[in-house]
Amino acid sequence: MTSGDTPKHNGDQDLERMRDQVAEAAARLYEKKGRSASVDEIAVAAGISTPVTYQFVKKPSDIMLLIMERLQTKFHLGVQEAVVEGAPALDRLLEAMAQFFKVVDSDAAKVVLVYRDSLTLDHEGRKRIMQLERDGVEVFKNILDEGVASGEFRTMDCDLAAYNIVMAGHGWALKSWHYKRRGLSFESYLARQQDLVAAMVRA
Repeated sequence: MTSGDTPKHNGDQDLERMRDQVAEAAARLYEKKGRSASVDEIAVAAGISTPVTYQFVKKPSDIMLLIMERLQTKFHLGVQEAVVEGAPALDRLLEAMAQFFKVVDSDAAKVVLVYRDSLTLDHEGRKRIMQLERDGVEVFKNILDEGVASGEFRTMDCDLAAYNIVMAGHGWALKSWHYKRRGLSFESYLARQQDLVAAMVRA
């Protein structure tokens, strides 16, 4: 590694850290104020200068996309770290579910925000949000497809099953008040959803 490589690496890390700060600040402000939150307000809340904040967000659709991208990144990193390649398909599927549901639980306000405001985006913004959601669904669909191909899972509509898993994860953010009223903690909700999915896919 040359002496010139380190600043670039540190710069990349700083860029990601600032991007995270902007996403967190934007989500908090949008939750409180809606789309009326300005870039200046986001910059103050993030503790970053306005010109730097403008590198990440310039209009409401940029903010929503940034929030969604950070959610997807957390999910994909969790899957990469926790899902063991070569393990039985059911083990991989249930672990991927755990990682996805945990992201939803830890960032429930952001998930609700995306549901609430994504329809107000312009056409290109909505297309990008939908693509990011499909990227997440694809993680589950690939595992389901592999399980069906190996005979571990029954034949099914893998795309529909994958979307059902994603919607069940989102359900915790959108309807946790209902599940909590029934006495379900996040851990018990996850376990019961995993049991349902396991029963659904087994050959």
